Amino acid sequence: MTSRFIPPDQDQRDRIVTDLDANMLVEAAAGTGKTTIMVARMIALLREGRCTPATLAAVTFTRKAAAELKGRFAAGLAAAARGAPGVEGERLSGALACLDQAFVGTIHSFCSRLLRERPVEAGVDPGFGELTEDADVRYRKEAWIRYLEQAGPHHPVLTALSDSGVRPTDLTEPFTDYCRYPDLDRWPAHRSLEIGPPDLSAAQRALADYLSHLERLLPELPRDPGNDKLMPRLRRIHRMNRRLPEDPASLFAILSLVTPEPSIVQKMWPGKKEQALAERERHTRLAEDFAVPAVRHWLDYRYGLVMEAFAAAARIYDDVRAESQSLNYQDLLIRAARLLQDQPAVRRYFKRRFTHLLVDEFQDTDPV
Repeated sequence: MTSRFIPPDQDQRDRIVTDLDANMLVEAAAGTGKTTIMVARMIALLREGRCTPATLAAVTFTRKAAAELKGRFAAGLAAAARGAPGVEGERLSGALACLDQAFVGTIHSFCSRLLRERPVEAGVDPGFGELTEDADVRYRKEAWIRYLEQAGPHHPVLTALSDSGVRPTDLTEPFTDYCRYPDLDRWPAHRSLEIGPPDLSAAQRALADYLSHLERLLPELPRDPGNDKLMPRLRRIHRMNRRLPEDPASLFAILSLVTPEPSIVQKMWPGKKEQALAERERHTRLAEDFAVPAVRHWLDYRYGLVMEAFAAAARIYDDVRAESQSLNYQDLLIRAARLLQDQPAVRRYFKRRFTHLLVDEFQDTDPV
């Protein structure tokens, strides 16, 4: 007869279901039974009378995981109630009879419950709806379109964006991503509109000298550069200078191609090693002394304009959700967190309301 396998950490597993007065963090690899032992602790809490279903909450992070946890909890509690004698059996049978009072669900649905129980203190409509991710994305896009329409094409920020080489209509998707992080109190921003675009004149003069050099160099270079990366880049810079209009955005586009230490294949150059190394050094000097700093300043300038536009559009996005009396997933988290942080009386209420809180997949939590 084979003996029953006893895990080497059995004493720790036992402690999880017997030491019911301690807060615990359980760390273990996938498939080792964390959820199973969590269900066992929930049942133990009910069996020992430490809580009732109404004061027990179990939180996980996806609807699928929540449904699985709820099913395993119900099945485990029913099995435990059948075999428990005396007072413990009465407690478990009573818990089974009012199992629907226990909260087992996602973190978002848990936050929704907190807000619905204390809507006045949370500053929400008691009958608020919950936005699906798809509906929320539609609201973000609608907010960006409204912003563009209300601001008009001659708005200073939108005009500056267009002049910097950014089409406002191309920012719809970035704006939807921006709206995913409302928990950031303040995005880093620059007073780009007030300060104005950076001075690129030094980089422009350096590039003009370099282009004069390319006029002499390019006719010497082979049409097939093999695996050499610098020669095709030089030809592209030369073509772009002829094709693009003379404005700061076009200059930025050309300078963006000038980066340090491009890959070269010495044997492909007419002057072999000496010429290849010299041209790479010339290109790198232009990049490090002029192009890279200029591109960085220009990107900082454009970033500030984008953030200014996004902040204005985000206020419209808030209005769109308010009009629909709906909260998105981030609203649920942030408003519930603020409710508990800012309202001591509410915090005391929920401390009595949920005496035991268990969180599955705790590593998926975030600062909110």
